[in-house]
Amino acid sequence: MTEVNANTQQINVPAHNPLVDYENTQFHFRAVKDEATGASSKRPTVELKLPKPSLEGIIDILQNSDTRPKEFELLQEAIAEKVQAHARALLNDDDSLTGDNFPYDKITWQAIANMPAKERRGGGIAKETWEDFAKDYVTAMPALTGKTGEQVTNATKIYLNKFAQFKTNKPVLNELKRQLGIYLTGSPRAEEFAECVEFLQNKADALLTIDEAQALANL
Repeated sequence: MTEVNANTQQINVPAHNPLVDYENTQFHFRAVKDEATGASSKRPTVELKLPKPSLEGIIDILQNSDTRPKEFELLQEAIAEKVQAHARALLNDDDSLTGDNFPYDKITWQAIANMPAKERRGGGIAKETWEDFAKDYVTAMPALTGKTGEQVTNATKIYLNKFAQFKTNKPVLNELKRQLGIYLTGSPRAEEFAECVEFLQNKADALLTIDEAQALANL
């Protein structure tokens, strides 16, 4: 069958296969500046239907791991990469964590599966993407908010640390959420970093909710 995305590009999908599911995925691209003319251009967003093993497909891989070991190894690698991404996220959030006090209960497959879906995806955002987001935030926000370069740089430090120093500071969390909204609607490159912004907004919401729940529990 054929699907058409927002850019009217045709997506050819093979005939139905019970071992395979397809997921709509958008790929955003960075703006590229022509050094000679100074003009910037950006490749249009591309939407694809990406294949992934269905439940039946995963069962088929497991049942035939002896005859198709490479598929089983790839499945194991994908699982390991997900666990590693969340371990890295925890380490990035808390400088005090070491091999001795690491909360292994938070990176079991069951624990990761029960996390909010958006938080699971956020744990897999590449370090380079976060760094590029921070650079664009520092570039765009002074003009959008009237804040100084130092102020917006300080905000990016908090974002990159996933609010670690301000987990219970509601005024700071609310203000940073507000600034993210300004960035999302004002930066020409915001679409490229929508995943970062969405993760941070959800993280701030979760911290605000936890703070409120703890306050109620203490009454």
